[in-house]
Amino acid sequence: MTDFFYSLPIWLATILVLGAALVIGLGSSLGLRILFRLKPSDEEREVAINLMQVVAAYIGIMIAFAGVVVWQDFRDAENAVHEEAASAAQLYRSLTTYGDETLEARKDVRVYISSIVTDEWPLLAHGKSSMETEVALSTLFDAVGKIYPKDNRDSAIYSTVFSNLTELVGFRRDRLVHSQSGIPILLWTVGLIGSLIVIAYAAVFSPTRLNIMMISGISISLGLVFLFILTVDRPFKGKFSVSNRELAELNWRFDMLDRMAHHGR
Repeated sequence: MTDFFYSLPIWLATILVLGAALVIGLGSSLGLRILFRLKPSDEEREVAINLMQVVAAYIGIMIAFAGVVVWQDFRDAENAVHEEAASAAQLYRSLTTYGDETLEARKDVRVYISSIVTDEWPLLAHGKSSMETEVALSTLFDAVGKIYPKDNRDSAIYSTVFSNLTELVGFRRDRLVHSQSGIPILLWTVGLIGSLIVIAYAAVFSPTRLNIMMISGISISLGLVFLFILTVDRPFKGKFSVSNRELAELNWRFDMLDRMAHHGR
């Protein structure tokens, strides 16, 4: 079900969610009125409206909190990818500065980044990692471990290389952690049921055009909030997701560094 939703274009997902919210909102409020043949007095209507405001306040706070949390997770996932790309570029730069002894390690950096983009990235949508990428990372570590500094200059650069490599591992771990983030099913359940209760209180309204417009407005407003939460709840899933562009563009940066190193000799 979620795979179907995240495969939709943004405009179609918007129509689907808002349409469902409108149907559920109007259906639940007007349906309850017809089903239970509600004919509330003015006093009962006032009590129901007051209760509706109290419930709406609590549910609104909870949904707003959920929205802030998922947006922060989305931004953190973007930052993790940005930092990972920057760390990989710095690692390659340090290896290039070291000299031709790092040619094998530089090749392994390219293989590792390519594996992230082609092998691991599609799996992030399901919160999984790639074994091929894990192997490529281990191979890169082995290649760096085979480098033996000959003097103080080499030792200083090698220390930077290993620091960059360690950072790269950390940013990959952050990216994998964020790929598994998401709102717990319990919070979804509470938010949806609470929203239905808010709309259900509208059953005390007389079915006038104005009241129908008010119910529709409340339903669409709730639908917009849930649309936002759904869209960013999975940072690496769907049309609106974290991009791998920075990682995919690293190859031309690596080529540029190689050319600069070649001309500098």
